[in-house]
Amino acid sequence: MDEKFVRVLSYLGFAAKANKIVFGKDMIKEYLNNPKIKDKLLIIAKDAGERVKKDIIIRCDINNIDYFEVFDKKTLAKAVGKKEISVLGIEDENLVRAVKDVLKDQ
Repeated sequence: MDEKFVRVLSYLGFAAKANKIVFGKDMIKEYLNNPKIKDKLLIIAKDAGERVKKDIIIRCDINNIDYFEVFDKKTLAKAVGKKEISVLGIEDENLVRAVKDVLKDQ
């Protein structure tokens, strides 16, 4: 695995330990509509269902939120200590900027 991706996974681990990740349909909707968080980012698993991807991408486009399709469900989930995750958001704005900086170069 590329060093950039390892760095992103470690950032996701930091966010999870700080309890600054959101996942699940309801939490993601709340996150997208939360005016207190200025800088937002969603990470979508490459092997997420087509319906899930389409729904999330539409919501991101409407709300002008960056998203990246990286990793698979198991890798994404392992980074944050869960079993399987299709989509997750990061609530910590500093970590959001760090992940964006790494993934924008991809």
